[in-house]
Amino acid sequence: MASAVTHKILFNQYRVEELIGITPLGELYRVTDERSNLPLALTILPKSISSNPEALKELEVNSTRLQGLSHPNLNKYLGIQKTSEQTCLLEEWVDGPSLKTVRERGRLNAVEALFFAKQICNGLETLHKQKLIHLHLAPELIRINKRGEVILCGIAGAQSVGAKMKSKPGKYQPLYNAPEQFLEQTLTPAADIYALAVLLYELTTGSWINGKSAPKTSDSIRKTHLDVTPPAPASLNHDIPDNFSRMVLWALRKTPDDRLKSTTELLSSLALGTQLPLEKVPSRATPEMTPIISNILSDWDFLPAPQPTTVRADTIPLEERLAAITPPKKPTRRVGYFPVFLFLLLAGFLSLFLFVRPAAETLLPTPIVFTSIVVDFTPEPTATLTPRPTLTNGGRIVFTCTRGEYNQLCMINRDGSNLVQLTDMGASNYYPISTLDGSSVLFASNRSGPAFDFFILNFSEREVFQVTNNVGNVISPDFSPDGRFIVFANRVGDNPTAIWMVNADGLNPHLVYTGAGDIVSVSWSPDGEKIAYAMNTGVPQEYEIFTMDVNGRNHIQISKGLQGIGGSVDWSPDGTSLLIYAGPFGDKDIFKIDVASGSFDQLTDGGNNAGASYSPNGQFIVFNSLRNNDQADLYIMEADGSGMRQLTNDPEPDWGANWIE
Repeated sequence: MASAVTHKILFNQYRVEELIGITPLGELYRVTDERSNLPLALTILPKSISSNPEALKELEVNSTRLQGLSHPNLNKYLGIQKTSEQTCLLEEWVDGPSLKTVRERGRLNAVEALFFAKQICNGLETLHKQKLIHLHLAPELIRINKRGEVILCGIAGAQSVGAKMKSKPGKYQPLYNAPEQFLEQTLTPAADIYALAVLLYELTTGSWINGKSAPKTSDSIRKTHLDVTPPAPASLNHDIPDNFSRMVLWALRKTPDDRLKSTTELLSSLALGTQLPLEKVPSRATPEMTPIISNILSDWDFLPAPQPTTVRADTIPLEERLAAITPPKKPTRRVGYFPVFLFLLLAGFLSLFLFVRPAAETLLPTPIVFTSIVVDFTPEPTATLTPRPTLTNGGRIVFTCTRGEYNQLCMINRDGSNLVQLTDMGASNYYPISTLDGSSVLFASNRSGPAFDFFILNFSEREVFQVTNNVGNVISPDFSPDGRFIVFANRVGDNPTAIWMVNADGLNPHLVYTGAGDIVSVSWSPDGEKIAYAMNTGVPQEYEIFTMDVNGRNHIQISKGLQGIGGSVDWSPDGTSLLIYAGPFGDKDIFKIDVASGSFDQLTDGGNNAGASYSPNGQFIVFNSLRNNDQADLYIMEADGSGMRQLTNDPEPDWGANWIE
């Protein structure tokens, strides 16, 4: 299909290849990103939205949150692109047929319809848990990829639960809008349930909900949604079980309160109607259960793999990038954390290893289910500590490097050489810290769902292992000096961010201390006896620094007299001082606080600095600063604040640095 923009370059980056069709959100095109040579999906919004400031604001309100969502059945939303004349929505391209193609091949049996319902409901449930509603379900926005996975697209138009959305006439008729959308009533997830039921009705009967072809005018469509009771699907397709037919009609009731209201209710009801347990419904299409979609996929002309025109660091597969890294030598005087971790994994969780793949073909990992046994215990501190190994140039530094829409992980030598981007995932990754032997990096990521969990990236194995599983939203980890435990800040539900602890193998995640306010950074003392933390005490975005025993008792405020303290803290290797940043908004400096007396020394002067971290030998401090034209880069200085120099120089932010060795 061609249009006026086909073969043009939009936003100086996206070459328009083909008009795919009209969707409820606008005209959908397949484009090629000229920078990465990857295919993407670009939707040009109609003028009724792009020229309406109020409508644009509605799209932008949830944009950042939607970009952070990651689920196997949700297409990755990349953001909004705007000019004075055009506004577009950008998503990853799902190479494969849409549900429209499936519908055109003929009627589905109830089992194949249940397969689609399960995958779409899985994606919708992720949205609904975030208090969001899709509101634009349509065959053109549901696609099946080469692996037979059903992907729900168009989440950019999602609205918050409780919104009131007026049904505006457009090129795409409102065939799947719920009655409450026409009546401008308060919207709930029941609106998505209704739209999905309309799709299931079409897939199983070959007709719209009036029992025949859909009307041509918006007024007739509106009247049908509001006033006409659909004929039973079983009356149009006698192969459909009667109970399945009844469940579809239940989901199509006009009043939301009378309808099946959740994805769980809908799926359970449909499974009962087909007499097929949900656990037997596969996550990918199979010839036995989904013959129509399997036939379509076998005949589909998929795009060839993209060939990058230039070799860039972020286009080289992760395996090749990691192969270029010389694995650091392990210390000979202690075993460390990772061998224990591998032993437990091999002994208790065989076949849970997950391969990291390039972004062009990112596969989300299968979550590892760890047993959570909450006990009240105090980890034994390590009496004798072995110093971490250091390189002659001061070692490597791992940090968060924002690249494109996502936070990734990067690594660089202390002398500024050998910058390597470690991850290239369609998810956000941050708060990296090294394991004690320097062989791996622990980090927080939402690559397995909307919530953030901890993962281990192992250099030599070039694999990623999931450590925690749905314990909340985790940040700011730190290993105990003996490598047996991880302390971290964690937000569970609407509760304040608190201090949690977990075994290094992911077992026994448990709450240690809930403070009076959010706790945003934690750091384990070198002797293993104390934990320092930054906690909000009432002033927004400002914190005070405290220490406590590892069992959550004996809290002492260390910071005294400093204003505007930020949310990071790090122990000096000798355990006598803490690194923090403080000062007025937009002009933060790095300070060293004496733990015993609370006295402090200012180490920087100007530049708006944050996130300072000591090298293992205590000689250097790495931190991020905006001193270069408000560009967030990494800098290094001597421990006394002298000899400052710039380490990275990238237009996108580099921050959250920690030393590997």
